[in-house]
Amino acid sequence: MNIVRWNYRTAFIRCALLLAAGTALQFMAGSIDSGFMRYPWGLVLAVNYAYLIVLTYSLSGRYKWLRTLWDWKACLSSAASLLFMVIVFGLVRQDGAEDGLAGSLGLSSMRSSYAFCIMLFYFMTALGIRSVAELDRLFRMIRSRRSSSGAWDWFSFIRKSAVAVFHICVFLVLLSGMFGSGDKVRCRLTAHEGVPVGMAVDMEGTDIGLPFILVLKEFSIDEYPPKLFVCDRHGGPLSREFLSAGTDGSAAHIDGWAISADTVLLSAGKMPDAAVYRSLDHVGAMPAVFVRATEMSTGEQRSGWVSCGSHIFPSQSLQLDEGKSIVMPYPEARRYLSEVTVSMKNGNEKSYSIEVNHPARIGSWRIYQSGYDTERGRWSDVSILECVRDPWYRVIHMALWLMLAAAVILAVAAGAARLSGNAGKSGSAQTDTYKEEDL
Repeated sequence: MNIVRWNYRTAFIRCALLLAAGTALQFMAGSIDSGFMRYPWGLVLAVNYAYLIVLTYSLSGRYKWLRTLWDWKACLSSAASLLFMVIVFGLVRQDGAEDGLAGSLGLSSMRSSYAFCIMLFYFMTALGIRSVAELDRLFRMIRSRRSSSGAWDWFSFIRKSAVAVFHICVFLVLLSGMFGSGDKVRCRLTAHEGVPVGMAVDMEGTDIGLPFILVLKEFSIDEYPPKLFVCDRHGGPLSREFLSAGTDGSAAHIDGWAISADTVLLSAGKMPDAAVYRSLDHVGAMPAVFVRATEMSTGEQRSGWVSCGSHIFPSQSLQLDEGKSIVMPYPEARRYLSEVTVSMKNGNEKSYSIEVNHPARIGSWRIYQSGYDTERGRWSDVSILECVRDPWYRVIHMALWLMLAAAVILAVAAGAARLSGNAGKSGSAQTDTYKEEDL
């Protein structure tokens, strides 16, 4: 006999109690340290957890209260509560600070918050048991098909198979993220051209030994054309409009001035006692533009060179009147590329081209382009790389592709069912899918 009636209200009350318990643990114990999840303990815990998921489903027929862990009320309430927490965490800066109310509640570090991890674990458990139930139903459909000679509803079977695969893949992604958190390593290395690097530094400043030696062969930057702004000389902001000086003759109207770029040198330099910039292909060369500006209301003209400067040459602006000048900020990087050679401990050596959103993949390691020496700009001989190790990456990668395939199958199956005139039959089959007594 049930003492408490199980409905959506009690399902959300359970979620609220779990959040309260997580908040209390956060106050008493602080943030969660995922270090105990390192291999092999993370894998051992994941295997045992998966076994308990299957065991819980197998005992749900004998102990009805276990069904409240994975029925639709549990799944939807835990999903809604988890979504609410994600929104709350999205509104708080994730800087890991532990002071203040947000830090005490663990809101500034979502991944190590007790409340979030407990709710994620509850949702993952509900989804995992639900996935086992859907698999069991598919096996029973196959067995019933073998023992009967009736018509086989292929659309219903394909759709339910795709739903089961989708749920299993989401479960695998969550499982890998939680039990593989202790194995994830994120560190940065600063590579100088021609200098072998085998050590990196994590976010806490601890030295991390890498299983490979990396050598930066060349670092290069492609820049956007230089931009000219009108600036308030008394500390005001730059003008919203600008002139992109990509070629000779470029022109624009900015803050009442007609500005034209008569001569554009993308790589230039100037001697200290010279008045004119010359083309220069040497370390420290920077863009320089000879500008002609006309005040549109009075016809007053100004002309002169404008340059952003570099670590060798000073910057130069063109004064328009007592309050305004034309200035050139450092050109924005369009693309920066690191050509590296990676040598493994077994003697294998391979070259990689690393740029933003195109990392190098070395086993379970990913090497991302993170930054460079901004003071030297395109003449930088330093590349800042971020190295990330995630042994569970392949599991997550496979699960995401299967999720995409399942979503495509669902869409195709639904369209095929409508085209074949089985929409009514498909709707009744969909209704059967949500009957708890069938599971």
